[in-house]
Amino acid sequence: MNLSIIHRAALATFHALEFRPGATVLDAPCGNGALVLALRGEGYDAHGLDINPEGTAPLGAAFRHADVTGPFPWPDASFDAVLSVEGIEHLENRFAYLREIHRVLKPGGTLVLTTTNVSAVRSRVRFFASGFHIRDPRPLREASPNPMHHIALGTFPDLRYTLHTTGFALQTVGHTHVKPVSWLYAWMVPWMWVYTRMAFRKERDATQRRANLAIRSALFSKSVLFGENLLLTARRLGPVARPGLLSRDRRAPAIVAAQVHNGDRVGPADHLGARRAAAGTDNT
Repeated sequence: MNLSIIHRAALATFHALEFRPGATVLDAPCGNGALVLALRGEGYDAHGLDINPEGTAPLGAAFRHADVTGPFPWPDASFDAVLSVEGIEHLENRFAYLREIHRVLKPGGTLVLTTTNVSAVRSRVRFFASGFHIRDPRPLREASPNPMHHIALGTFPDLRYTLHTTGFALQTVGHTHVKPVSWLYAWMVPWMWVYTRMAFRKERDATQRRANLAIRSALFSKSVLFGENLLLTARRLGPVARPGLLSRDRRAPAIVAAQVHNGDRVGPADHLGARRAAAGTDNT
């Protein structure tokens, strides 16, 4: 099967993590299983999960037919890495989804996640003019709900918050690809930088003010300003995260975010060479 440009970017990011052959990998949702097949062909113990049964034939026993918004059919700490490629924006509850990914990841395991980049300048302009982002230029069809509808588009700060409150530490911020038309909007960036700086100054909480330095740095990276899709990597922290319970490890991302300008290693996760962008995580 041919891989899309988004799949190829996610795969390149996975390769950069240097997992050894035989590592356990989950792709959820996996669609037709193309990415799982590519990983299995490279020697990884890869599995797919999707509500669409399309992956049954190509993946066989490596495919599980289930809804990714419910419990995953694997025990705790089953996988070294989880790939989430263009899935989270379709889900009713992304917090529950990420908590389940957290559960099946081994401690210190890695999540590679891609999603539509509504924080890109071009998307912001379209939303300002029409009220709709780049991937949803018109209202969704209410009479015929579809699992492919983008019902949960989130900005970069939204995604960072979701990760940091479900037991993950954001490691890198990258993009899958950039369309040439996006560069036409670059002239707006200086004005956006000034306005964002003014808005962020209203924050009074000292810890959040320090975290906001990392958020603002990422917001004005090449990946977030011009990338078509965000490509994030995040590390699983501590014990399994539970709703309404903030363990010490779940608080950690907010704490280490304050240290971002003191030497933390953060940067883009893709193969396109986007400049390093602060994610606000530790380097352990």
